Amino acid sequence: MNKKVVFGLLIVALSIFVIAGCGSTPAQDPAPPPPRTDQPRGLILDGAANYTVAQGDTLADIAARRYGESNMYFFPLIRLANASAVSDPDVIEVGTVLVIPDLQRNLNDSGASGLLRADMLAVAGQYDRQSKPNAAARLRNLANRISQ
Repeated sequence: MNKKVVFGLLIVALSIFVIAGCGSTPAQDPAPPPPRTDQPRGLILDGAANYTVAQGDTLADIAARRYGESNMYFFPLIRLANASAVSDPDVIEVGTVLVIPDLQRNLNDSGASGLLRADMLAVAGQYDRQSKPNAAARLRNLANRISQ
């Protein structure tokens, strides 16, 4: 057989394969994401909920809605539960599914509350470097009230 004919048949076969693979199947809702496994050891996830980040959300906004306005500075708990997805508590990607741990369960556990306290102090240091002294002071004050 002529090389041109073989090459032409190969192109036709590949084209059919590509077209068949791109068939139009109805869109389906994606399956829910599997549970995250990147949380620090000691964090309590019993009773945790999921939240999908919307445009304009910050962790403090989410914490205020989930934990109550007076507890918005407990947002580092959400950051801890989503360590691989959240590096900056003020910048989170729209569409990210976050695990929202139960605040009281984590405050009642000495290991989890110690992790939370340490992260609150770390975020306070980050806020100092970003010239956000009021937020840093509120985080430090709250962290110091958490039993060690």
